[in-house]
Amino acid sequence: MTDLDLLEARLQADASAILDRARKSQRFLVFDIEYQYDRDGQRRADRHAADPRRAGSNHSDDRAGSANEKGKPEVKWPFHRIGCISAMTLAVEPAGGIDVETLETWSRPEMTEADVVRGFATFVEGSGEAMPVTWGGEFKDIPALLAIAMREGFALPASLSDGHWTRARLDLCDQLRSKAKPPHLNEYAHAQGLPAKLMAPWELGEAAERGKWTAIREHCEGDVTVTAMLLARWLLATGVIRAERAAIDTRIVTAVATARPYRPALLRALAGFTSVPLAVAA
Repeated sequence: MTDLDLLEARLQADASAILDRARKSQRFLVFDIEYQYDRDGQRRADRHAADPRRAGSNHSDDRAGSANEKGKPEVKWPFHRIGCISAMTLAVEPAGGIDVETLETWSRPEMTEADVVRGFATFVEGSGEAMPVTWGGEFKDIPALLAIAMREGFALPASLSDGHWTRARLDLCDQLRSKAKPPHLNEYAHAQGLPAKLMAPWELGEAAERGKWTAIREHCEGDVTVTAMLLARWLLATGVIRAERAAIDTRIVTAVATARPYRPALLRALAGFTSVPLAVAA
C-alpha cells in the first residue's frame, strides 16, 4: 500500500467515524462567524516580509495575487477579526424529527472580539454533548477561534480546540462534498432551492468596515438557518431522522422567524418556508 493509499484509507475511516457519531448524536450546535479585516496588521506583516532590495516598490506587489476583485490588498485569515458569531442548537426528537432549541448571537460593537468568543465558548460549554456543525469551518472559523484564544489567553471547549481528526465536530461542507470541489454555502443553498446568503462576500466585508453590525448579525443568523436546514436534510437522507422534508424545513425556519421577528431582510429571505405570517412578524 502506498502512502497515498494509506492516507485515503485514513480519511475514509475518519469520515465514517464522523458519520457514525453524527448518527448517534441527539443534539447539534450549528454556528457561523463573520469577520472584520485588520488591514493595518496585514500591512505591518507585509512590510516586515518585503524585499529591501526592491527599494521604492509597492510592498503589496511582493505577494502574488494579493489584491481582491475590488483592488484592495488581500487580508489573510490571521488578520480576520471576529465580529459576530451566531449559533443554533437543535435536538433530534424521539419521533424522528428535529427541533430548534435556541438561537443566540454575540456581536460587535456592544462586545469586544474577545467577549464575543468568550460568550460563544460559554454557550458551547453549556450545550453539553451537542455536536458543533459548520459549513467549511475547518478552513477558517476554527483556526480563527484558536488564534483569538491564544492571543487573549483563555481556554476553548474541547469540541472547538481539538483537532478535527478527533471527530469532535462536523464540517457539513466536507461531509456533503466527499471528494468533489468544496462549494460555497451560497452555491449549495441555491442548488437545494434554499434561501441564499443575504449579502455577497464583497458586500459583507464592506458592511463590517462601515460598522453595519445589525445587517451583519442578520446575515450571520441567515447562514446559520440555512446550514441547519442542510443539516436536517442530510440527516433525512442518511436515515437518522424520518419525517417529511418540507415539514422539517418549515419547523426550522418558523422557529427562527418567531425568535427574530425584527429581522426584515432575514424574514424576506425565509418567506415561503415558514408558517409564521411574515407581514405580522415584521
